[in-house]
Amino acid sequence: MDVNFFQAMMHYQQAMGRQNGVSNHNQLGGMNGDQNSANAFSDLLQMQLNGVGSHAAAPVSASGSNSSWESLFLPGSAPQYTPAFESAQEQTIKQLQTQPSDYDSIIDEVSNRYGVDGDLIRSVIQVESNFDPSVVSHAGAEGLMQLMPGTAQGLGVTDSFDPMQNIDGGTRFLKDMIDRYDGDMELALAAYNAGPGNVDRYGGVPPFEETQNYIKKLLG
Repeated sequence: MDVNFFQAMMHYQQAMGRQNGVSNHNQLGGMNGDQNSANAFSDLLQMQLNGVGSHAAAPVSASGSNSSWESLFLPGSAPQYTPAFESAQEQTIKQLQTQPSDYDSIIDEVSNRYGVDGDLIRSVIQVESNFDPSVVSHAGAEGLMQLMPGTAQGLGVTDSFDPMQNIDGGTRFLKDMIDRYDGDMELALAAYNAGPGNVDRYGGVPPFEETQNYIKKLLG
């Protein structure tokens, strides 16, 4: 077996380890990263089994690429990703650029402004988006506190992906729900998750599994 093949794989695994060791495995990033890793391994293994050397013609690999194993890496002292891996790499970089602590000053500011407990705001952000300011739900809710476009517009939020606007708007909405239901946190959180119309319609926490689990996660 070609020793260069194993050296290349070792460099690749070290690079992936540096990524995975310092980033969160989330819904958006984890699956893409695992798939890219699997594709790279498949490419390299298939090329080695086919006897492809460093100067041989490159076959079409299992992932659809046309390259020798060397072309999976760019020249340099540290391995870098070719375009096939850029999507996973960009997502990891985005995760590294924003951490929960980055929003402490914003949370403290809006907590004092609207009289909503800062730990509650943090918990809502954790459950809603895992502190990812770019996340969009299947229903279209956006940003850290998962504001629906219509709700954001009503709150005067012009950019739901801006952390300051999102946390300010989400906290104002949460405060409105707390006041609407006279401090009843179960009803307030149910309204935040399912909308006040559903809380009023059912005369309490709606019989939605998602909403009931949401309240349990936040209130224990």
